[in-house]
Amino acid sequence: MAIVLMCAATVSLIFHRIKLPVFLGYLLSGFLIGPKLWDKSPVHDLGTITELSQLGVVFLMFYIGLEFDLRRLRRVMGPAVLAVTLQTAVMLILGAQLAPLLNWSPVQGIFLGSLLAISSSMVTVAVLNDLNRMGKPHAQLAVGVLILEDILAVTLLVVLSGVAASGEVKFFAVGRITFFIAVFVVVTYYVGKLVAPHFLKLLNKVGSIELITLSVIALMLGISMLAIRLDFSEALGAFLAGSILSQTPLAHRIENATEPLRNVFCAVFFVAVGMLIDPELLLENWKLILVLSFLVVIIKVVTVWVGFFLGGQNTDTAFRAAVAKAQIGEFSFIIATMGQRAGVTGDGLVAVAVGVSLLSTLLALGLTVKADPVYGVLARRMPKPLSTLGEFYCNFFDDIRLNLGKNQLLFLIKRPALQILFTFLLLNGIILLAYILSNTLTKRDGLMADHSWVTPIIWWAAALLCLPFISAILRNLNAIIYILTDKLFSNTDERQYFRGRLRNIFNTLVIILLIVLVGGLYFSAAAQYMPNGVALGGFFLLLCVAGFFFWNRIVNIQSRLELLFMESFNKRADSEEHEKRIKTVEDIKAQYPWPVNIHEVMIRPNAEACGKRIRELDIRAQSQASIIALSRAGQVQYDPGPDTVIFPLDHVYLFGSDEDTRKAEGMLQHEQLDAPASSGTPTFNIETVFLNRDSDITDKTLAGANLRKSYGVTVLGIQRGQERITSPRPDEILQPGDLLYVIGSREGIKRLQEEEAAAEAELAESMA
Repeated sequence: MAIVLMCAATVSLIFHRIKLPVFLGYLLSGFLIGPKLWDKSPVHDLGTITELSQLGVVFLMFYIGLEFDLRRLRRVMGPAVLAVTLQTAVMLILGAQLAPLLNWSPVQGIFLGSLLAISSSMVTVAVLNDLNRMGKPHAQLAVGVLILEDILAVTLLVVLSGVAASGEVKFFAVGRITFFIAVFVVVTYYVGKLVAPHFLKLLNKVGSIELITLSVIALMLGISMLAIRLDFSEALGAFLAGSILSQTPLAHRIENATEPLRNVFCAVFFVAVGMLIDPELLLENWKLILVLSFLVVIIKVVTVWVGFFLGGQNTDTAFRAAVAKAQIGEFSFIIATMGQRAGVTGDGLVAVAVGVSLLSTLLALGLTVKADPVYGVLARRMPKPLSTLGEFYCNFFDDIRLNLGKNQLLFLIKRPALQILFTFLLLNGIILLAYILSNTLTKRDGLMADHSWVTPIIWWAAALLCLPFISAILRNLNAIIYILTDKLFSNTDERQYFRGRLRNIFNTLVIILLIVLVGGLYFSAAAQYMPNGVALGGFFLLLCVAGFFFWNRIVNIQSRLELLFMESFNKRADSEEHEKRIKTVEDIKAQYPWPVNIHEVMIRPNAEACGKRIRELDIRAQSQASIIALSRAGQVQYDPGPDTVIFPLDHVYLFGSDEDTRKAEGMLQHEQLDAPASSGTPTFNIETVFLNRDSDITDKTLAGANLRKSYGVTVLGIQRGQERITSPRPDEILQPGDLLYVIGSREGIKRLQEEEAAAEAELAESMA
């Protein structure tokens, strides 16, 4: 261990000095001190080093999970999925086609294609950081693909371990394993997010960095061990442990605490891989390494570029993102080493992976630095028909995206559909857990001679656990059916007859039909995991009886579980908002280095400034202070315009002398005269008002509607289909179907809503 770390430290210093990826230095140091190069190597016990190196995989996956941000992935999900799918498919085909030419088995071809498909997160991020491009759009695209590739790599590790054990690919087994992975991921993530706030609260109370490090590593290794017991990869368990703790208030402290261990064991891993490199195999496969290196760079650039372009990205942005990740790296070594240990790939694949990684990294680095001139050359030499076709596709894609964005039906059913999928996987997790527990406990000799009572109790308990999630599925299914039937019977005449009890009966019949059809198919597929006899009968009977008599209580439990699950995200949002406010003050001070103060004011709910525009407050004229920034829900707006509306709990940043900012704060915080001094409750509301066709204010401008004079309300924003208009201009024309977000007195808003409801009732009566 001492020899490994001394060599790794020395070579890493050299590689850092010459600005090459450090992991290549680790590989080189392992190669130089390994027994494959010279017989008198100081390291002979490769088994011990190899076992220790697996901790590098665990810590690396934990770090990737800790950095996992679902929101960042969501922004580039469409183009990233297309790019990863196209790249992976082509690489797997390439591996399958090369295997017979190299006299390799089909399994070796699968391993080759898999290791060529995964790029290096470490190398890509390091290169983009060194070039100061992480804030660019193409860097965000590249990072989105890397996140998906990390998830794909974890899946491949699990699938390839099964391929290595059986020696062949069984597509049904691959589908089943993928489904089980999804169940394991969702259940572990869900339970982890429920427990994480309490776990982190305890760690935060303790405060000791030693205990935080110990507890976090125990969690990481515990979930990794659970994954191994369920025949998954320890890498998957470590990734889930990191993702559970990601986006939490202690995430940065956890990362800082575990980073030294991650660096050490990742270095040990790469050095151990370098020790396995046989120079004779490198020389023997140099032609293959050279060809594969060029193929990897060309194919990855082309497939990722095309995937991004098909996803609607600009061609120049797509090209820069594609070249940034046109290499292979750490996961390729993990895949090659797995095949070598299982005895299905031989030693040559590790040497090929290392050689291709080195050459492809150097080629990708050169392309990334020269991305702009290379793209310019390619753009000038692009054939005219191909350029015309690309322009046509961009226009076509924009039209489709615009039409889909206006489709309210897809927008409305998206959320309940995703919730049904998520809850369905949780439900399967409970059933699989009951199956594993019943099989494990009934086969143990130490319980009792008669095990007949164990299985029914386990499955009856599983039925009770399933009830909240079944209620969630039914409620979301009912919401989708309600939306679809509302769209189906959108005609006014049809809507008049299809409402009330008739509509409820129709929706109930549709739900029953779906339950019978889909439920029958599901239980047919899951029959091998379900119990028999009394346990099965009691399972269904308990579901029906408890659901019938305690439905409202079950729905309440499910709602509380959903609330607890969301709290883990809200805590992070609150922490981020506090940190962002502090950073805002620092940024403003950096922009305005004058001998004056920047003062932050949080607007009280009963302040007279609430609901008014900045121009109406006349702060600058009366106090000589200026409003230079405004923070709301974590979003900072610098130099807000005069038409910006002040909301309660806004953070307003004032610029001026102490006397000026104090005077401006008094103006902002001045309470309304009719507000109760002691209650602290606001005397205004923020509500929505829907405009129908016969509304008195439709087809008028916002100024012409004169809502402030007539009702004492201010329009903050307008929702028009999928379009959101914030701080609408006075000449904005109000249209039928607009949803107005207004702020004002309770009485004024209520009067406006009543008049709109009366207009709608008159319209319905006239049509009847």
